[in-house]
Amino acid sequence: MPIRSSGKLDIIIPVYNKEKYLEKCVNSALSQSYAPDTVILADDGSTDGSAALCDKLAAENEKIKVIHKENGGAASARNAGLAISEGDYVGFIDADDWVDADMYEKLITGIERNPELKVAEVKGGGNGLKPSGREPAILSPEDYFCELMMHTGDASMCTKVFKGDFIRKFRFREGEYNEDFELLLRMLPEFEKGILDLDTPGYNIELSEGSVTRSAYRQKFYSDMMQNAFIALRVSREKFPFQIERAERFVYVQALDFMLHIPVEEMNRKNAFYMRILRYLRSEEQKIMKNRYLSTKDRNYLILLLETPVAARKTHRFVMKARGKRDA
Repeated sequence: MPIRSSGKLDIIIPVYNKEKYLEKCVNSALSQSYAPDTVILADDGSTDGSAALCDKLAAENEKIKVIHKENGGAASARNAGLAISEGDYVGFIDADDWVDADMYEKLITGIERNPELKVAEVKGGGNGLKPSGREPAILSPEDYFCELMMHTGDASMCTKVFKGDFIRKFRFREGEYNEDFELLLRMLPEFEKGILDLDTPGYNIELSEGSVTRSAYRQKFYSDMMQNAFIALRVSREKFPFQIERAERFVYVQALDFMLHIPVEEMNRKNAFYMRILRYLRSEEQKIMKNRYLSTKDRNYLILLLETPVAARKTHRFVMKARGKRDA
């Protein structure tokens, strides 16, 4: 039987053209051992059968509430869900993913045992993921920031549960990619007592058609990603001055990701964003050489790209094609 508690749980699911996956996602939310009080489906102007499916599911289960809105992106849909949320706890699931049956029970039990905390998280990534063996830990804001900077932390909102009165003070930045990371950076100063990391699986990702990670190159995706990387560097300077070298490493690795995905044809002086990142990397060459947190592989790639960017990118594309991997 589902667990009952005095704390009500709202689960917000932004929906855009995910008819193929939606029912599995919603069923995983409704089947939680910590029973949700409300599952909010925020239809973001879907053009397939998703909107009708949302209404059908709501007619079959009184716990489901549906919002139909004009298309504005996942952040906009999540914000619409937050606006009607009333739960003591709030979680998010993407419409093409699903969650283990006990995920919210683990998360909320963890917070109830540590009532001074505002957020708890599990691991995300897919079925079969094993915990590292580490005991659940309360990470200080600085420790959590370090994990994000080293790409070992989880910046997804979907692997977390938040106290409702806390998360409703915030809104996702609309019209931008990488919005989870950006919002977490804004939240960090208010995580005074830390974040509960349960170090256990729970969230399962479906890499569906149309996901950003599998879609064609979009410069705005990388532009937003780099904007947030520079915000993180500023946060480090203002809040965590002892982590600046890690934050610089984060910016370098994000820039490397961009440089390894931009089409060769767009690596020219007319591309202002490309030129900005190239000039930045060249200005940072000495720091890149000395950064203790960069891997040797990443450092070597960066040096090649800042010295002979087009030639290095062409070589990388050739190698990826030879290995049978899709060139972004």
